[in-house]
Amino acid sequence: MNRITKKKKDATSIWVHLFFILFGVLCIVPFMIIISASLSGEMDLAMNGFSILPRKVDFTAYAYLFKNPKIIINSYVVTIIITVVGTFLGVLFMSMAAYCLARSNFRFKKALTFFIFFPTLFSGGLVPSYIINTQYLHLTNTLWALILPTLINVFHVIMLRTFFKQLPEALFEAAKIDGASEYHIFFKIALKLSKPVIATVAFLSALSKWNEWYNAMLYIRKDELVPLQYLLQRMMMNIRALLDAMQNAPVMVNIHDLPGENLRMAMLVVAIGPMLFIFPFFQKYFTKGMTVGAVKG
Repeated sequence: MNRITKKKKDATSIWVHLFFILFGVLCIVPFMIIISASLSGEMDLAMNGFSILPRKVDFTAYAYLFKNPKIIINSYVVTIIITVVGTFLGVLFMSMAAYCLARSNFRFKKALTFFIFFPTLFSGGLVPSYIINTQYLHLTNTLWALILPTLINVFHVIMLRTFFKQLPEALFEAAKIDGASEYHIFFKIALKLSKPVIATVAFLSALSKWNEWYNAMLYIRKDELVPLQYLLQRMMMNIRALLDAMQNAPVMVNIHDLPGENLRMAMLVVAIGPMLFIFPFFQKYFTKGMTVGAVKG
């Protein structure tokens, strides 16, 4: 009987492994197609479509993209700065707010909860926020315009608060009896015990900062402060406008030789590449942080 049960479990395990292997392959194939398209010529894509491997390697899209490498490198630096600074400050302030909301003896718990969650139901809109950021905070043409408006995410605060609530209250009381202050309890005990949810929130915040372009469109006028995503969007709009103009005007250049769809794919590779390398370092915390921080409580 035990042998039969064991054989059934082994057979089930094989099918489960095969399913996830197939699922993993299906997840990898789109990335391979994107890389292949970025290494293909525009005419080749128009005639033959997409493929997993490029039929003929063509670096036209990357040559156009890195025609002026100084601009790309500067945008990378700007994006890295706002990602690192924004993630650090965001995780710090959100975890501090969540810790206060998780403590039952916090006097202003209801007021802080209302202050944090009310804007998720009723928002002032784009015009008031633009006036505040430009006329009162004077964030125009500063990197703070790309950091401060999206510094706090209420969903992340909820995740952190839910995780902090799982920590035993007796642990904090014992630390207080030993003479520890609230700051010491927060930084030395609460944060160290909350690595999964902290890593999860940090990764989600970093991903949001890395993809920042909307606030750059609103508040940035200097080219040296343009982040990577907004720069790539402007380049794509410029090449699209050029292609539209060349279709309606008699010119001696073949528009099929100019980058188009392959340029879009090259931009995707340049934009998402660094985050794909960073994700494996957060993967072991990601699942636990999402489930414990979002399901319970």
